[in-house]
Amino acid sequence: MERATILGIYDFIGYSLCRHMLDLGVEIDGIHLSGNIDDYFTEEKRLEIGRNANFSEISLEDWEAEQAEGFLFVTLFESLQTRDGKKDFLKALISKLEDRHLKKLPTAVILPAYFAEENMEFREEETKISTIINNRKSTLLTIYLPTIYGPWQPEACFFQQAISHSSGNGSRLPDVSKWEWKHDCLYIDDAVKSIKEMAESGQQGQYLLASGEQDRWLQCAEELLGQDAAKLRNEVAAPGIKAAIQVRTIGQNEQISKGLSRQKEHFARIQDSRV
Repeated sequence: MERATILGIYDFIGYSLCRHMLDLGVEIDGIHLSGNIDDYFTEEKRLEIGRNANFSEISLEDWEAEQAEGFLFVTLFESLQTRDGKKDFLKALISKLEDRHLKKLPTAVILPAYFAEENMEFREEETKISTIINNRKSTLLTIYLPTIYGPWQPEACFFQQAISHSSGNGSRLPDVSKWEWKHDCLYIDDAVKSIKEMAESGQQGQYLLASGEQDRWLQCAEELLGQDAAKLRNEVAAPGIKAAIQVRTIGQNEQISKGLSRQKEHFARIQDSRV
């Protein structure tokens, strides 16, 4: 893969995928969905990757108008997980996905794991995206992600809140969002490496990435919170996954202590830079 477009360039997954691919020499056009991410963090990320000659940022409007035929990564993991997807944007995306399907252009859509669950209730636009995925298997690679942790994890995520709590910025354990996938988790570098490899290999269909380790999410919580994490033990059975979705276990998981240490170090650096 020599060139790709990433929609959601400053989202957690999109940004990390971009950095990984730039390190491998891939040319990237990045599209930012303005308004979804704190401006401070957006500018930090923009400065970091903007120095790379292989990176160009383009507007959503320019992307809608252009007829680019390279690989497209659509990273909806963060916007849908936090339920702040924009109705107008999703309509434009659906139209673009239909057009790319007709032209048989390679496309990867990255979604939160709850999208893979049986009997999940979706909003209208989410239902349309789910329908397109189910009906366009011949041209789409759809990847569902469990909880992803590491540097730049969104502030709404439980591990990031737990790190803030342990640094003395909170007096009680943070609440776990109903959209937090407690059944599994992956380190960010492992996730984006798998996404890139699957896309480059030409794979199509629907896949849920998995660590292959039992209670990995809880292990991370215990690493951060110690005995307090016992309150978070999930007694609910693992959700049913749609029959069309294959579970793909990644080859190797980053050691939990190392991954969380990097996340803590990054959190401290960002906090210091904001003072």
